[in-house]
Amino acid sequence: MTDIRFGTRWAHADFGLIVAPYAVPQPEPQTNYVDIPGRDGALDLTEAFGTVRYLDREIPLTLYARSPFDATVSSFAAAVHGRRMNVIFDRDPTFYYDTRITIDGVEKEDGYCTLSLSCKAKPYKQKNTVTTVSETVTDTSVITLANGRMPVVPTITVTAQMTITYTLNGQAYTATLAAGTHTVSSLVLPEGDTEVTVTGTGTITFVYREGAL
Repeated sequence: MTDIRFGTRWAHADFGLIVAPYAVPQPEPQTNYVDIPGRDGALDLTEAFGTVRYLDREIPLTLYARSPFDATVSSFAAAVHGRRMNVIFDRDPTFYYDTRITIDGVEKEDGYCTLSLSCKAKPYKQKNTVTTVSETVTDTSVITLANGRMPVVPTITVTAQMTITYTLNGQAYTATLAAGTHTVSSLVLPEGDTEVTVTGTGTITFVYREGAL
């Protein structure tokens, strides 16, 4: 039987609710078209800032509770209604959705009741586990950071001073990092592989959470 985890508790396994068939829609792209007099077609500025941005996902869900259901509905509402939490669908268990849950309605019938939920989720589903890339450097090393669809800034920890260089969108960057943990705002990993050249002696560790559509 299909199940959905809200925070740390499962709709069916923990609350005894039945999950109706559902679909998780793709997030809507934030498009930007400008009509210019004298030009054929609109000017597409959707990727003017380097990548496509998306609106939140709206995920409708329907759950059923068998009679006696008053205590079940009350317990479930207390746990999720109005709360922001991670939602995991058991058919896609390696990702979670960062979601605000709203119970829109409870319809009581003879022997059962229907709960209608609206879930406003961030555009990208994110991996349950973070990606960690660690390497010991003795002079110069080239480290490849593979990333999914969601742009992300990794956390970088170095055991000694190191210099990193990388190229994004045709522009070269250099940053010198003292021992400790840092984020470098210009190092936004796009989809695919990004090569980072590391110079120094010590261990460098990149940690980031990948996201997908």
